[in-house]
Amino acid sequence: MVKMMRKKIKIKKIDCLPARQVTFSKRRRGIFKKAAELSVLCESKVAVVIFSATGKLFDYSSSSTKDVIERYKAHTNGVEKSDEPSVELQLENENHIGLSKELEEKSHQLRQMKAEDLEELNFDELQKLEQLVDASLGRVIETKEELRMSEIMALERKGAELVEANNQLRQTVSNYQSHMVMLSGGNTGPELMEPERLNNNTGGGGEEEGMSTESAISTTCNSAHSLGDDSDNVTLSLKLGGMVKMMREKIKIKKIDYLPARQVTFSKRRRGIFKKAAELSVLCESEVAVVIFSATGKLFYYSSSSVKDVIERYKARTNGVEKSDKSLELQLENENRIKLSKELEEKNRQLRKMKGEDLEELDLDELLKLEQLVEATLVRVMETKEELIMSDIMVLEKKGTELVEANNQMVMLKERMVMLSKRNTEPAHMEPSESATSTSCNSALSLSGEDDCSDDVILSLKLGRP
Repeated sequence: MVKMMRKKIKIKKIDCLPARQVTFSKRRRGIFKKAAELSVLCESKVAVVIFSATGKLFDYSSSSTKDVIERYKAHTNGVEKSDEPSVELQLENENHIGLSKELEEKSHQLRQMKAEDLEELNFDELQKLEQLVDASLGRVIETKEELRMSEIMALERKGAELVEANNQLRQTVSNYQSHMVMLSGGNTGPELMEPERLNNNTGGGGEEEGMSTESAISTTCNSAHSLGDDSDNVTLSLKLGGMVKMMREKIKIKKIDYLPARQVTFSKRRRGIFKKAAELSVLCESEVAVVIFSATGKLFYYSSSSVKDVIERYKARTNGVEKSDKSLELQLENENRIKLSKELEEKNRQLRKMKGEDLEELDLDELLKLEQLVEATLVRVMETKEELIMSDIMVLEKKGTELVEANNQMVMLKERMVMLSKRNTEPAHMEPSESATSTSCNSALSLSGEDDCSDDVILSLKLGRP
């Protein structure tokens, strides 16, 4: 088992020049392939710039290397480009920016229709989204039922046609038999039999009438040979099936719709590309820079020396070509605009389907998948809305408890004020001794009342009441 394990290669410079050149070529293509897969799987923008040990430039970008570099400079507060583009190029850039914003907006709407990025929505927006998804689900189910009914009606119509054709064929056979009976004068012979008897003889075991012994033996031999060939074919197919299972299955590169899986894939593949770039720079003494923007616009980058230095070296290498041939850049911008237009059209088509529109072009299997997707979206939207309602209820309950406590304190303060006012308004019809006593008592009560009032004032100041 130890011998079967893959040996770990120590990452150091390859001294042999031919081996270093072969390694550089293979690993460069591998990094470009991984970058292309990352851009498709996770809808990210990737740019890779590589300078070989001899100074030769190799670059790759999922859209345009220049656009990714400009976006990187904008994120890192880089300097703007010094050369002014032409009017046509400015128009193409404006169209590109407009299409990019519209594509981003449609992608955001589509993610929300798929129950992604719901944390930023409030209760009213979640309610509207739930109603929209619910209406879409109703239209999808209705379209699916209509398609099923149309298929059932088509099958019933086809079945009726087959029954009619069968009846006509049976009538033709019956007429033919009657005609043959009339021609033979009532003696049918072994050739003419009833259709049911003919079917029984052809389907059951035993020899048919009129079949010779030699033909029966040859038929038996042929069937035995056919069974032997079939068994050999089955054995071969089983062996081939086992070999196919042992082979590594090729994964289809397409966008990952499930958001958590897409985030995990982006994180793992991004680290893998950075690791491959670091190994390439060490093994082949090359200079590598990788710039990646995620689907949410977050920036990630790696460079063997400095991203800024590699970008400046790239611009110095490609600056003469850009200045001398503006038509090439204009053509690239036009191609990017066409690509963005196609992506925008695809997003609009998916968004219309998620809203229950343009469903006539879908078959039954596609409608079933769309129904499952919309149902899952509706469930996630309802769960998010319930969580938001529960959080609001908890906040209101806490606030209600605080208000009840403050109300109880105000009731107690009011009762004390009423008792104090009753003591101050008692009648003064008493004897002198009693009056003196009452006076002293009243003075004592007034003093205590003043203390109570001072306490009440302090309490009211703490509660914030006048």
